[in-house]
Amino acid sequence: MLGEELFKLGEAIHGSNREKEILSILKERLSGNYPTYREYLVKTKEWVIDEFRFVVNGKEVKASLLPYTCGYLKGEVGKDIAFNVMPEHPFLVPSIHEENLKRKYSASVFYDKGKLRRISVKDEKPAVFSSIPLKPGDVVDIESKSRLVDTISHNLEFTVQEGEKYIVIGAHVDHWLSGYHDNIFAVEFLSTIEFPKFKHGLKIVFFSSEEGPRCCNGSIQQPKDDVFTMISLDALYPDKVVFSATPDLWDLSRFFNVKRVEMPTPYSDHFPYVIEGYPAMVLYNDDLIPFYHSDRDLPIESDKAFAEELRKSLIRFLIELDKMREEELNEKFFKYAESKGIKLLERKGSIIPYGLTSKLRGER
Repeated sequence: MLGEELFKLGEAIHGSNREKEILSILKERLSGNYPTYREYLVKTKEWVIDEFRFVVNGKEVKASLLPYTCGYLKGEVGKDIAFNVMPEHPFLVPSIHEENLKRKYSASVFYDKGKLRRISVKDEKPAVFSSIPLKPGDVVDIESKSRLVDTISHNLEFTVQEGEKYIVIGAHVDHWLSGYHDNIFAVEFLSTIEFPKFKHGLKIVFFSSEEGPRCCNGSIQQPKDDVFTMISLDALYPDKVVFSATPDLWDLSRFFNVKRVEMPTPYSDHFPYVIEGYPAMVLYNDDLIPFYHSDRDLPIESDKAFAEELRKSLIRFLIELDKMREEELNEKFFKYAESKGIKLLERKGSIIPYGLTSKLRGER
């Protein structure tokens, strides 16, 4: 199966040859069914790890370097190096590392019950996930050399059905460490689904560089002029979905087994479409958080049943969405804004990032 094949390739860092290999496999597999396709060049960066060793008390220990850090350091835990147990949410890791540096530590080491993770942090000083816990006084050597290199990758777009305006469904192909549910599962799902005939056109897009130094790098650079609605599939995990969408699409959440409905999150490939004023959404599941960006994001037994249920839900959703018109979605959107006491003149730029979620411009 395609998912197993991609999983065996290992980590696919944004802009890397591994990412391009996945895109090449997808082109080979899908171009027979969808002969109309395009490759859109993406200017991005590849994070190249030239050297990495993590040594504790003279013994090399399995560990993972955090993007996009580097540096050489030998010191003691508690004196030179901060040791932290994994916080309750991965997005807290950057602020912990930042606080460690303010307290004059020269590096951060994290531990998560043997899991290794890659979570981007803001400072270049070394940050590492260790496979073993550390204690005060442990002597640690970190030898790391990494760099961000300008490179060119591409998005791969297939036209499934021609139309004047298109429903676009996308998934990013790059992933940290094992990355099965984030995002090999969605790539395989989108590659194998059979679609009914729609009134609108339909495209599927495989994005480069969602995990890039700038989030959603590939989808920012994707042409959008002919878009009706955009759906991103990202970090799906059995058995529910979070329906994160512009408010005009919320009614259609009824077709899914939903954990919750929310405003668009600013951290997936749909959000550049949201900013440009298009109806857009992402389906994800934060039940994946315990395995997010870790080497334990592995296939599980319930994936197959979940994929089949998700396929049925998505098709029902698309059939109903296909009945709608652009004017109808716009009317729903502006009515929602009015219910919040906000008068909007256009959709473009009317939703802005707000922490881990978003809000209407002008909303308190």
